[in-house]
Amino acid sequence: MTHRHSHWIEKLQVQLTTVGAAVAAYVVIWPLIRPTDPTGPVVFFALGTAGKVGLLAAAACVLAAACCLTTVSVRPQGTLAAALLGLGGVSLHSGPMRQVLWLREQDLAALYWQMALEVLVLAAVAVAVAVVVRAVRKVVVGLAGTWGWRDLLGSLSETQQRDYLRSLGESDEKRPGQGLLGGGFARLIVEHLGLVESRRAGRRTPDSEVAVRYGLCFLACLLISVMVVSLLARSNDRGQVLFALAAGCFLASVIAYQLFPTRWPVAAWAAPVLTAVSYYVLAAVGQAGKGGPGAWTDIQPCYQALPIDWLTAGIGGSLAGFWVSLRVHEAKFLEVTQEPEQGA
Repeated sequence: MTHRHSHWIEKLQVQLTTVGAAVAAYVVIWPLIRPTDPTGPVVFFALGTAGKVGLLAAAACVLAAACCLTTVSVRPQGTLAAALLGLGGVSLHSGPMRQVLWLREQDLAALYWQMALEVLVLAAVAVAVAVVVRAVRKVVVGLAGTWGWRDLLGSLSETQQRDYLRSLGESDEKRPGQGLLGGGFARLIVEHLGLVESRRAGRRTPDSEVAVRYGLCFLACLLISVMVVSLLARSNDRGQVLFALAAGCFLASVIAYQLFPTRWPVAAWAAPVLTAVSYYVLAAVGQAGKGGPGAWTDIQPCYQALPIDWLTAGIGGSLAGFWVSLRVHEAKFLEVTQEPEQGA
């Protein structure tokens, strides 16, 4: 099976699993955590229903385990993205934020501080989901045999790795910037796999270069997500808010990992969480000392995303972008290394 066929199967499994998980979350998980008012928003701390976070965590872990069964040919990042995006069925069922804004319009600042704390708690739920995915996939992929996902880069010989790195080093000298988009990622792949020393023009790549790349990737992911979400959030309609979060975090992750390629997943995880907290803190500071009738109507749409939205559309969208970037870089890597073999 060629890597193109492998990538097609992987994409199909992720897409079908995401849709199936969203339906399950919409129909099964929603009754477990829905607010007292079925038309109200899914907010836990602000409405005094923090105990339901445990139910959400348990349901999300079960959903993630089920996703592992239908994504045996998918890399772990794809399974996790499908699980979190699928959990977005709860976000689709949730009512808009304006109801809780109206109820708490006398203390909007306190409301936003509570939602910032809730985002951090839900980020811990996402980590729990990741732990479940890792544990279940270890068993499921092993039982799947040849159908289980295998790292295609792991099948490359050391000679292929060396030849590819050498060609990248030559192209870097001729075309400045190519090493950032292609060669840098290839070098990091080799470093993580431990196959050969990372060298360019006879020099060992300093550890500081890797650390700087990690930092730049995170900053790019954070800044782009803030800009795109702010640009797309033009209405407080639920569909528009969810689209702004999912598209903004997805595009930010894809662009950041293309500009500063790395297999480091922390940027895809942390950027949406920090973005959400930043929005809530800015809203809390901006609303400090304000209140009274009609104050909630002045809240801008970009501040009306729920914490559950940042968990599903935010982190899920960002991980989906990271998954896409890994596939793009892997395909580019394999095409370069396999072309000489096909010609021979």
